[in-house]
Amino acid sequence: MKKLRLVITGNPGVGKHTSANIIAEKINAEIIDINDVAIDNNATGKNTDLGFDVNVKKLLRLLEKLLKTKRDLVLVGHLAPYVLKPAGISLVAVLRRSPYELEKTLKKRGYSVDKVRENVASEILGISLHDSVKTFGKRKVAEFDTTGKTPKETADEILAALQNKQKSKPKLMGIDWLNLVSEKGDMRRFFKY
Repeated sequence: MKKLRLVITGNPGVGKHTSANIIAEKINAEIIDINDVAIDNNATGKNTDLGFDVNVKKLLRLLEKLLKTKRDLVLVGHLAPYVLKPAGISLVAVLRRSPYELEKTLKKRGYSVDKVRENVASEILGISLHDSVKTFGKRKVAEFDTTGKTPKETADEILAALQNKQKSKPKLMGIDWLNLVSEKGDMRRFFKY
């Protein structure tokens, strides 16, 4: 039987870890937190205002070893498109959240002004989605809008997509935060220019 390799990625604050925990429990899978693997195995460099530098090559090698396990896995982290290869990955769930809701979440977490701006701008531009499609291909990537949803609702949507994957390819929803922010006249709020 083929091993399940579900990747959950997206910007910080979109609900990746909470949804991953719910899914892993429901399907009896092991969770691999990509950030923890990097930190626990000294695959990080110095800590900057925007976070840790990561040794991508070292982290890729570490994750390749972990992927050889016989257990079903849920791999979670915003670094997924940069440190995983597409071979063997069942589905990549890219979680998205309204920039307005995301801004509140990151501020509550105590992120610096620059880190909030960087992450919200990344969400508006769809960087995680773009990089996931570039790495894993459209056939393996589906995006999920977590705005106003509970982690359980998001987890249920991901599980439904995972079960339907054999019948049809995952879908890209075309979430367009840039248009939303532009229409509201909030470009300067989220972007320095």
